[in-house]
Amino acid sequence: MSTSLDLSQHLESARLTSGLTRQQLTEQAGVSRQAVYRLLKGHDVQVSTLLAVMEVLQLDLLTLPRALKRTLPDVATPAGGVTLSPAHAMSAVQQRLASLKTQRS
Repeated sequence: MSTSLDLSQHLESARLTSGLTRQQLTEQAGVSRQAVYRLLKGHDVQVSTLLAVMEVLQLDLLTLPRALKRTLPDVATPAGGVTLSPAHAMSAVQQRLASLKTQRS
């Protein structure tokens, strides 16, 4: 994920998967309707807004060195052309990290 638009698309997908409306997401995150709208459209928002929304959607913010990212499989659009949910993407990242740890041992 390299742009705020990519992030917003992942968040919107997670919201839809969770079955939450934008109004419910707004209320549960405790942020303004405008802040959620801006976030889901890829506009700049406060980090606290992003973290509150991610908490409601049960997502974690991970930072990876770019060198490591290049070694990870592309989980956004696998060979079958099916887009994976954020939960599946996380498991693919976790699997890759586990395999790297195993290789080091």
